[in-house]
Amino acid sequence: MESFLQLEKDEHILRVTLNRPERRNALSTPICEGLLALPAQVEADLDIRCVVITGAGEGFCSGADLKERRELDEAARWRYVELVDKALLEIEAIPVPTIAAVNGHALGGGTELALGCDFRYSVAHANFGLTETGIGIIPTGSIVRLLRDGYDSLNSLLTYTAGHFPAIKMQEMGFLNGVLGDSAALHAEANALAVQIARNAPLALRAAKRVKRELAAERTKAAMRQAEEIRRSLDDTEDCLEGLAAFAEKRDPVFKGR
Repeated sequence: MESFLQLEKDEHILRVTLNRPERRNALSTPICEGLLALPAQVEADLDIRCVVITGAGEGFCSGADLKERRELDEAARWRYVELVDKALLEIEAIPVPTIAAVNGHALGGGTELALGCDFRYSVAHANFGLTETGIGIIPTGSIVRLLRDGYDSLNSLLTYTAGHFPAIKMQEMGFLNGVLGDSAALHAEANALAVQIARNAPLALRAAKRVKRELAAERTKAAMRQAEEIRRSLDDTEDCLEGLAAFAEKRDPVFKGR
């Protein structure tokens, strides 16, 4: 698990790198388990005052591992879906400020991973998108949190089109705090912000994050339960299975509404 999620602590900053570059850092079971463990790890180390999350190689995160998911039976597939959803939601439970340094494409769960962070910076060439409706499912966590945080127009655009959108468009719509020309500039910008945050009192940082987290949780839990019920009704439909097959076979899906 550790090799798929690299942790590097420097002064008061923890840098977390998704390390599966050959799959554009797709959210495999080991990566999700590593992300789930992060809040407790940071909680136990008062010396950590800021967390920066990025990806290895050319991509930030390509979302759920659809190859892994397609190979599972129905029960195992749903356990995997729940694991991915929980891992992405738990990003918000990290008890210190978090920065997403999006070094490449962030699609599906990659967009949601960035959404869970307090700050989001990206390289200019990165694309974002919630591609789930294109394979017959819905991005439950992203829908709930985008609406919760006041991104109604962005939610509609991303969810209904399943398209890919450049970083500059995402910045124009308020999703990104900044867009940088290349990876070196991106990491310099993220590091400068992390250093500024890390100068502050650790207990105060954690208290401020706790207020934000608990207020957000109150607005999220009931909506997530309802969204998951709706989402589960799609998971074994013919369209969903066709979407997964088409993705694996690199062809356009043929949806039939059943």
